[in-house]
Amino acid sequence: MLQRSALSASLLALLLTSAGADAAQNTPQLLFHVSAEHGLEADAAQGDAIPNFVDKVTTVADGAHGRAIQWADDGVLSWNAPGNIQAQRGTLGFYWRPRYAVGEAPFVIFRVGYADHSSWDMPWLRIDWNGHGFDAFVTDANLARTRVSFKLDALPAADRWQHIAFGWDEDHGVRLYVDGKEVARAETTADYDAALDQLGLAGRVMAPYQVQSRYNFLRGSDFDEIRVYDRMLDGAGMAALARRGDLAKAAPATAANAGDAARQQAWLHRYGWDHGKAPPALDAGTTSIRKLEFADVRDLKQWMWKGTDGIAETTWPGVYNRSRLPGRNDYFQLPDWNTYVEGGKALDLAMPAEPFNRIEIRGAAHGQAQYGADAAHLAPLFDRAQGTVRSVDQFASRSGGHLRFSNTAQETPIQEIWAYNVTDAAEPEGTVKQAYTVDSSVLPDYLNVQPLVRYIDGRFPAAERSTVMALPKGAGSRKRGKDSLPASPEPVVHIVVPSGVGDAPAAQPLIRSWAYSWENMHDGLDGVAIDIPALDLPATHDGLIPLNIRIKDPIWPARDMIDVSVSVRPNQKRTVWLDLRDRILTADSLWISVASAAPGFNAASLDGAQLRLVFKDREEAKKEHVADRFNQVRDNWGFLVEEHTTSKRQRLYARVYADLSDLLRVDPDHVHGRQYWNYISYNSQGRPPFELPQAPKGVPRWAFLQAQEMAYVRRFIDWWIDNRQVEYGDFGGGLSDDSDLVQQWPGAALMGIAPDRLNASLTAVSDAIYRNGMFSGGLSTIETDELHAYEEGINANSAMLYLNWGDPLTVERLMLTVKDYHDRIILPNPQGHLLWSSNWFGGNKVYRDPNWQWQKPYSFPALHPAFLVGDWNADPTGRGLVTGLADGYLAHAYTADDGQWVLPNEINWATGKTRGGELVKGSGGGDTMHLFWTAWRWTGKPDYLKALDYRALRGGPGSLANVGENFIGVLGREGDWGKALVEAADKGDTGFASVVAWQQSGDKKYLEAAHAEAIELKAQREYLVTEGHWWSDRVESASEILQRLRLGGVALERNQSYPGHTVSWRFARDGAAERVAILMPDARRDRFKVIGYNLDGKAQAATMTGWNVEPGTWRMTWGVDRDGDDRIDGKASTREFAFEKSVGVDVSFPAGQAVVMEFERIAAGTPVEQRPDLGIGRGDVRVAGDAVELTVHSLGHVGTTGGHAVLEDARGRELARVPLPALAAPLDQLPKTTVVPLPLGGRAADGLAVRVALDGDAAEITRANNRRVVR
Repeated sequence: MLQRSALSASLLALLLTSAGADAAQNTPQLLFHVSAEHGLEADAAQGDAIPNFVDKVTTVADGAHGRAIQWADDGVLSWNAPGNIQAQRGTLGFYWRPRYAVGEAPFVIFRVGYADHSSWDMPWLRIDWNGHGFDAFVTDANLARTRVSFKLDALPAADRWQHIAFGWDEDHGVRLYVDGKEVARAETTADYDAALDQLGLAGRVMAPYQVQSRYNFLRGSDFDEIRVYDRMLDGAGMAALARRGDLAKAAPATAANAGDAARQQAWLHRYGWDHGKAPPALDAGTTSIRKLEFADVRDLKQWMWKGTDGIAETTWPGVYNRSRLPGRNDYFQLPDWNTYVEGGKALDLAMPAEPFNRIEIRGAAHGQAQYGADAAHLAPLFDRAQGTVRSVDQFASRSGGHLRFSNTAQETPIQEIWAYNVTDAAEPEGTVKQAYTVDSSVLPDYLNVQPLVRYIDGRFPAAERSTVMALPKGAGSRKRGKDSLPASPEPVVHIVVPSGVGDAPAAQPLIRSWAYSWENMHDGLDGVAIDIPALDLPATHDGLIPLNIRIKDPIWPARDMIDVSVSVRPNQKRTVWLDLRDRILTADSLWISVASAAPGFNAASLDGAQLRLVFKDREEAKKEHVADRFNQVRDNWGFLVEEHTTSKRQRLYARVYADLSDLLRVDPDHVHGRQYWNYISYNSQGRPPFELPQAPKGVPRWAFLQAQEMAYVRRFIDWWIDNRQVEYGDFGGGLSDDSDLVQQWPGAALMGIAPDRLNASLTAVSDAIYRNGMFSGGLSTIETDELHAYEEGINANSAMLYLNWGDPLTVERLMLTVKDYHDRIILPNPQGHLLWSSNWFGGNKVYRDPNWQWQKPYSFPALHPAFLVGDWNADPTGRGLVTGLADGYLAHAYTADDGQWVLPNEINWATGKTRGGELVKGSGGGDTMHLFWTAWRWTGKPDYLKALDYRALRGGPGSLANVGENFIGVLGREGDWGKALVEAADKGDTGFASVVAWQQSGDKKYLEAAHAEAIELKAQREYLVTEGHWWSDRVESASEILQRLRLGGVALERNQSYPGHTVSWRFARDGAAERVAILMPDARRDRFKVIGYNLDGKAQAATMTGWNVEPGTWRMTWGVDRDGDDRIDGKASTREFAFEKSVGVDVSFPAGQAVVMEFERIAAGTPVEQRPDLGIGRGDVRVAGDAVELTVHSLGHVGTTGGHAVLEDARGRELARVPLPALAAPLDQLPKTTVVPLPLGGRAADGLAVRVALDGDAAEITRANNRRVVR
């Protein structure tokens, strides 16, 4: 946390002469009060009194004083923060009652959110139950939290009211009071200034968008007498606030006060003037300052706009939730989202091809700036010292090139970085020039400036609200009263400039024969010239008066179009030309703020200052306007894409809407802007124009379109690997979101798309997860909800097995997760049913408080390892978890009001009670169908299929689409489910229904429609899901339909946990998968057909590997289909071979022809999953002296009775052989291994290989894990 510098002696003397208003400023003012006596509307409010959001909140009669607020466990109650709470200093107090027993699980009690931020959950202030008492914090401008914690001697009674009060002051730190007594404090100085969004009970909406994660907000309680004051109360004030009985006496009269000197020091610190160094002086009569727009901004490979967007609350880097910053890493451990593990170390900025000679930085980051022609040729430019909050560095002019800021302390933020070119050039003439003059005696009451006045009043404390108006000569006005300006102002003046004089207030003379405005102006704003009057004030910094000048974005006043620091000499006029972001102005008025280090600077100081708005050619101005607005849209929609709100009550959406509307106002045909709006508006206005590519003559349309769609999938994956994945292995979305992204890799690789490349990429993510310490045992290191615990790497381990079948490291990692589930998470409840016992857990702690013991539909994707281990070696524990959970769920089925057998949504582990209505009404209900399908597959018990019948009845058979196998054919449901889906396809459903309609009719028009729709969607969103830089778990190039067609079932898409694919493909040539179209109609485990068409001019060789196939002897019949009826024409060829899971067979697709291959099992083999298995894999082969040391694993359903390990050369010749001992099966989910040496005999190890086998070459689960090259 930044500590302020000491005041200089000269400045301290100046402050002492200006002191005297301190006593007046020390009387606390009530900003906000909710008594609940008359509902949820505030009794007193300096901002909005009516709540912004209310859900599941009511009032009750048994409050601490009269009525109280009762907040349900998943309720929401929030009020807008502006005016009702201030960031610099204040006190929040309320009576609180747990309502039911508290335990060790922490939960949020009260929360205040940032108006904008780079973190996912955006809390500025929070008061928590910490498991044994209370925690409270506020967040400083550099993201550190000033935090206190208090432990109660005994847990509070459920029905007992306690008074909690929390005070903060950037001159004092924070203090926590319980029942009027101080229990904790943290003394510090800091910069707490920030724009705030909402305050209230701890719902997910307490931010400018709905935040994650839901498990933080599952505990309600009761509140009474919520009060907010404008300063930190002292002990007497806190005691008065907690007084019971006579509320009239519960009115604090005194506040903590550090004095004028401390307050002024805080002011100087905020602007970076506390080190005694002034910004460069305006030496010339006119100084030109041009703001450069960075051509690109990156943290490693990720576009990182938030440190350059003009909003101080957004920062580079994004916030790490397991943070290194003081006070941030607590019991609410969210995953690290939207960050690289090694991000936050350096910010790379591509400079435009124009001169610059100044860099200004706001934020605590300290380190070195470097500059060069490109990123590979950098030299030091300037150093930035620790403790600096705002810096100005001027240097000899440069042009273009590359700028890098290297952070000494990773994660320490930059709030804003600006590049300027400062010269003595005159202001341009422009195409149009408008002049306005500041007059502090004028009341700023024009109607068109009122939104800005209201924003200023809500954003700043009373002392920082000196607001004046600048008017054109001859405009009418009214004189202001003395009480319309602060009595003891801070040295900042806000100048509002009306967009036109037609919005004069009422009761004024009629304006005739004259107008003055930029409303409907054709040309674009180039910049603003300001004639700074001679300031009759004493110098504060070596003969200079520092000033900070900001010009706000007309459509979003929280954003600066330019923010620059300068200095002037006392009594010396200067003109500064500010060449800012070009704008095609709306009819919104303009706001310019000028702050000073001089204590006497006030509204009158700028009287007579002239502002000149200089306009330029519209087409020239459009370039910066369009580029800037579009950057804002894509940056902010990345935060909104998951929750996808369209409520303007959530201000981040309001901002996206404003930026996108302004973009399309100026450039209505902006291609990507239209694509964004189509997505954001849920296609309610129709899609932008799109022309579907046409198949060449003679090429089947279905085949051509499938190949086109495959190419989109390939481009998407290639873009993310090439443009976002770094050496550490991550993609910059936070590894927990990156692990979601790569769930798309196995399905694509199994279809034949660059399998080795995708496996290497996936493996890099998996390795990074372990390198980053994200596992403790088989569970996540952090404690989080079950879905996000899965996404901490359990999902990546699961995905690994699809492409690394039998890899011991992967199998054993999955077994360990299954073991931890069995031992700690999925447990028999008191009624004897197997259920998820917690939905908030990690490898180090499991919370079992009642609120977090609800089994939810979202629990079941986390079961992925049990599905896979049960499939791998019929592991009894894994299979027992699946069937036991299915049985437990079925045991809680009930009859609904309409007489239908239904499954519940959520089930409480301890009590067996249910809530949330039916399963189909809960989020993630479709994910549970894998549970019942797998249980049926493993046992054949028909009861499990009742769940599928229920879901199909309630949601239609299409609601079962994420079951990966061809379940309609397997279950013989063509007559009802299949028929319904054909009807849906005939009505235009181009998803799963199209696949079923084709399978039942053979008509490929359904496939053509499905591919056409998918291609259009992929084309419309290709930019959005790549360069659009959405969060990595929100991007996809969907391949479920492609997998069904090419693999005979879905192998893996996100949250599709049980593998349903029949085969996979590996082509001899890279890119062949995108040239060979494949269909597998209604594939079964004992028979299937492959229809292929090769669009290439050369034959394509491929290996087809079996997966969901029965083991045994198979017959393949193949030949050419000349008439497109999916049958072999002419003489067919046949061959027979052993075929089973993980065994491949070589095939060929002739050039420019359709081929049909029919496969059927003609003799049964032994079940693969019940065999023994020897395996070697990653990390198992090491060179030790003159030997290869080999770790061999037993991974099968039964133990091994003996085997051998062989060292071979590149030709397969045996060089050494050693016996292997018998090894038990890993039925306890723990590794069973032996280590053996293989002598090298003086040979070089590189290029040799090791191989293991059972004695007599006995059958194993797979031979894919029997050989490893020595490196």
